[in-house]
Amino acid sequence: MHRIVLLLFACMLFAAGCLTAAPSQAEEQIRPVAPADAIPIFGGQATYSELIGDATPDICANYSMGLVTIPPGNATLPHRLIGTTELVYVLSGTAEISCDNETVTVRKGEVVLLPESVLQSIAAAGDTDLAYLTVIEPPFTDAIEVSGDGLAAIDTVTNGTPVVVAGPDDGIPWDAGTGGTVYTLANPVLMPKRGIAINYSVAYGELLPGGYVAYDRLNGSSDFIYVISGEVAIATPDGERLRVPAGSGAFVPPGVMKETRNIAESATMLVSFVDPVWTEEKTALWE
Repeated sequence: MHRIVLLLFACMLFAAGCLTAAPSQAEEQIRPVAPADAIPIFGGQATYSELIGDATPDICANYSMGLVTIPPGNATLPHRLIGTTELVYVLSGTAEISCDNETVTVRKGEVVLLPESVLQSIAAAGDTDLAYLTVIEPPFTDAIEVSGDGLAAIDTVTNGTPVVVAGPDDGIPWDAGTGGTVYTLANPVLMPKRGIAINYSVAYGELLPGGYVAYDRLNGSSDFIYVISGEVAIATPDGERLRVPAGSGAFVPPGVMKETRNIAESATMLVSFVDPVWTEEKTALWE
């Protein structure tokens, strides 16, 4: 029973990937990912720092991802992302998100999924900056974003309802007994009634000091691990060891066996993305 729980913990906490066949461990290595320099977007209303996208052609992923920061009182301009979904994971601050005819308030640690092609805008509410991870699937290109005068020329009628997961307590908890707890936040396989129309899954994890996720391997999916606070070390059986501090991430290709351990003096908070979506049969533990 303990191994089953550990298996679930390991795979739900860490994953992201691509649809190609899984490479062997000898062919791929864990890759550090730091945010790119921030650039202004939406006429200077916000800034964007790419994590996965055009600047990381060596990373095979079926989404693009970045960090958006919006100062108090600012907002992204109304726009549509044609044929794509956008998932927002709030890192700090409070977001007021307009999605077609509905507006939702999303706070730190909460997730909202905006259906494809909806008319949307995200505003920073309150007195502090809003910072969030944005995940676009399929990956973002300039061609899919329509705003301003271009909206009138688009023959698109939508009435999308945002899917909100109100933090870890609204997810599925897992306790591995290794000094950590993980909460599934978005998984279309495990949460079929939520209407989560994505092909990846998202989990939030907390590792106590010294806590770890034992060696595991994902077959057919890779891991993208973003450290919200604290620091982890990701190690492989052949001695590779990568330190990942807060505000940075690590991309683990499919089929790579790894251990993830908290090396901070306090609890470490993580968010991870599984693409294609995690299922139990993908994960193997190191014997």
